[in-house]
Amino acid sequence: MLIIIKTAKTVRNHWKKSVFFTGIITYGVIYTKNYIQTQDLMRAYCQKAAKYGKEHISPNENLRHVTIILNPNANKRKSTEEFEKYCAPLLHLAGINVDIRKTESEGHAKNLIEEIGGTDAIVIAGGDGTLSEVVTGLLRKNNDSGSKIPLGILPLGKTNSLASVQFPGKKKVERVKALADATMAVIEETIRPVDVMKIEVLSLNEETGKTNKPIYAVGSLKWGAYRDAEAIKESYWYFGPLKNYATYIFNGFKNKLTWRCVAQLSYSAPCEGCSHCYRRLETNTNGGGFFSKFMKTDNPHAKYLSVSNPECQINYEKKILTSDLALSTMNITPNQSSDSLRKLIVEIGPDNVEYLDFVKNGIKLEKGEKRDIKEIIEAKIIKISPEDELQNAWFSIDNEHYEVKPVQITLLPRIINMFCKQENINI
Repeated sequence: MLIIIKTAKTVRNHWKKSVFFTGIITYGVIYTKNYIQTQDLMRAYCQKAAKYGKEHISPNENLRHVTIILNPNANKRKSTEEFEKYCAPLLHLAGINVDIRKTESEGHAKNLIEEIGGTDAIVIAGGDGTLSEVVTGLLRKNNDSGSKIPLGILPLGKTNSLASVQFPGKKKVERVKALADATMAVIEETIRPVDVMKIEVLSLNEETGKTNKPIYAVGSLKWGAYRDAEAIKESYWYFGPLKNYATYIFNGFKNKLTWRCVAQLSYSAPCEGCSHCYRRLETNTNGGGFFSKFMKTDNPHAKYLSVSNPECQINYEKKILTSDLALSTMNITPNQSSDSLRKLIVEIGPDNVEYLDFVKNGIKLEKGEKRDIKEIIEAKIIKISPEDELQNAWFSIDNEHYEVKPVQITLLPRIINMFCKQENINI
């Protein structure tokens, strides 16, 4: 009893020191707990990966060769350290020949794709931007025909829209588990096809007078006030873990956000595949000269050439005035079956948003919940033609910034293969 009374008096007389040392001890306990859990977790994954490395291969069989495209600037330059601690050991234990290519600047990943050859897989160690660059490089190289080389994604970036659906986990031990799961998906070679958006700017390049090359994305295109708020989150770093919420609180009444998105939408309904969808493909296939008509062709889409779908040829028009527009693939929609009809999902927000509603919806987004939606459109191809002369207005395409211009977005269903967790193969 005397000890308790003496301790209470000491805390009362030196409360500042007591609070400080209590904080230090608490931090130490949490750090130690996370460290032990991480070590136990990585030990289990290393044992699992080592089993693949012990498998016998024939003398004529080569080791698997995987090319890693690593963005060293991703996630505030933490990506290299995390890759070396949590991903590289598993790949080496599994007996995989790893070739690491580091990006040196924005857009460099697209150029690296041109140089890569003789690899069994390409693994992106970065975020949404690096993934989009790699997919863009591959599909430009192959003229939209997809790629036989499977892709992997190690969620080492600040934003990982697609990877967070496949490998959820953002903080502490959960993040380590997400990285380990993503690496094991590459080792175990579990693959599922994913959709890609082909985004073409409909206006000419002012410098060259030519059409811009298409951009490819696997996640989303965003436009409006919420997109603009997301883009400036880092400027509120001094709020620490509350910076994301502060962004909405302090910007809900500012004119620098895009509160007025006025555009003409032109779109066609989703389609499983028909003669109209693959008319261009049929033309290209039959363009090989006189003797080509006598040759057998192995066209995986030939079955669609005899399918008629009149609705696929109908073009719908709609004018929108909204504070928020988001267009996404089904890749980033959780719990979607791979057998579902592939489509683009266009979410149109309310015409106007009051301050309190903006803050409320911002908090919802931070929690992974849906914001308020006025209308949803499903499409296979959609054109967005902004009607106002907009300055300093931006799209986010897979969380990378692009100037707002008239664009056409075409869904390329199941065009690339990506590594995923075993339980997500049919999702």
